[in-house]
Amino acid sequence: MRMFLFVLAGLVLFLSGCADRPELSPSAYGTVLKALPTLPAAEEPFPFPMEGDNDHQHCKFDDLDFM
Repeated sequence: MRMFLFVLAGLVLFLSGCADRPELSPSAYGTVLKALPTLPAAEEPFPFPMEGDNDHQHCKFDDLDFM
């Protein structure tokens, strides 16, 4: 009898919150893309932003850069 109650309680807990459905309807998510769009501007070269006294040509790092 005690084992039956443990199994019954376990089944109730297991099955009570398991619903294989989304919380929102699919229309609430908006437009779903099947593939990412191709942007022509992403193919063009762009200038690398250089600011401050950073040495971008030789890429020198200190140990403090990784902390």
